[in-house]
Amino acid sequence: MSKEKKRILITYDYFTPAFKAGGPIQSITNMVRLLGTQFEFYVLVRNVDLDGTKLDVKCDEWLDFEGKAHVFYASRKNTGFTGVNRLLKNLNPEIVYINGLFSLFATVFPLIFNATHIRKGRRMIIAPRGMFQEGALALKAAKKKYFLMVLKPFMKVGNVAWHATDEQEMKDVRREIGEEAGITIAGNVPAVIKENTMPDFEGEALRLVTIALVARKKNHLVLLELLKDYKGKRQIIYDIYGPVKDKNYWQECKQVIDEMSKNVEVNYRGALEPVMVAEILTGYHCYVLPTFGENFGHSIYEALAAGLPVMISNKTPWQNLEENGVGWVFDLDEKDDFVRVFEELLKSTSEELKNKGEAAKQLAERYLSDAGLEESYDELFG
Repeated sequence: MSKEKKRILITYDYFTPAFKAGGPIQSITNMVRLLGTQFEFYVLVRNVDLDGTKLDVKCDEWLDFEGKAHVFYASRKNTGFTGVNRLLKNLNPEIVYINGLFSLFATVFPLIFNATHIRKGRRMIIAPRGMFQEGALALKAAKKKYFLMVLKPFMKVGNVAWHATDEQEMKDVRREIGEEAGITIAGNVPAVIKENTMPDFEGEALRLVTIALVARKKNHLVLLELLKDYKGKRQIIYDIYGPVKDKNYWQECKQVIDEMSKNVEVNYRGALEPVMVAEILTGYHCYVLPTFGENFGHSIYEALAAGLPVMISNKTPWQNLEENGVGWVFDLDEKDDFVRVFEELLKSTSEELKNKGEAAKQLAERYLSDAGLEESYDELFG
């Protein structure tokens, strides 16, 4: 007799085919694809993308997703407390897996439902998705502090547990929730890059790329300021991909771009669908992300998997890149350190970059083989 699958409801604001909210969508989608035969997944999301664009999907009914899950794309009539309460009550899942912290629809309403409809055997698991990082909490700090003050009593109900993607996130949860928080560590599930094409590291111009939300947290500005002061003879081309989440921040970026050094060309290429990422990455010499904080960094992993060296801040789980010969990690609090790694990149020959790219690909493959993702998630949901 086959074992009955555990019914798990996943809540978040966005899900495939939405893509403009970045990493969390990829984490959830990839997890469902990896584990959809082991668990009975239901995914409750809104029927829009990050910018409010309506998705081309049927809404307000459970739809099959690749035979791995059922997805409910809720229209406005089902995103209030009454609608969420009814869906949770009717589905009656054994686990509610909440993603993110600052959403009424995906976080607050499920937690209130849990506190007011106690059911033996039901568990709530919260995945902060990097939102407890000090760098993330520092942005719109007063608003987030008040939100969490109101929400924390619901987060401390006895059946609420936590999903951290690494040791640092576990520390972040304990700092905010307390040492008594029950936490399981399970790494993010990355997309599997199937293309074997390596980037072309030839060419006179140095080609740099960032694929990320255009938001203050991603810190494009520190690179733009560095490029504005660039006095070298070699041409630099810097392409920015990603939806604009913060229009005021993007205006600040554009002001710096307008003052750019004559040997530097900066292009905004718009939002990029996930299926296009691997192919796009092959057109560059280095992936750059000076972020204030990532709990995983899907775009960093995808750059490594595509065979592209990376130059990133020290605010991500991807450390020791220089020792592994795959790129550079600079200290975000030391401006001279960013200048140091940038000058090293400029001096790198095509052959050196190619060697780093090959090592990057191997590092990404080792992550997949060593992460023990299926076992970790079995422990999380078990």
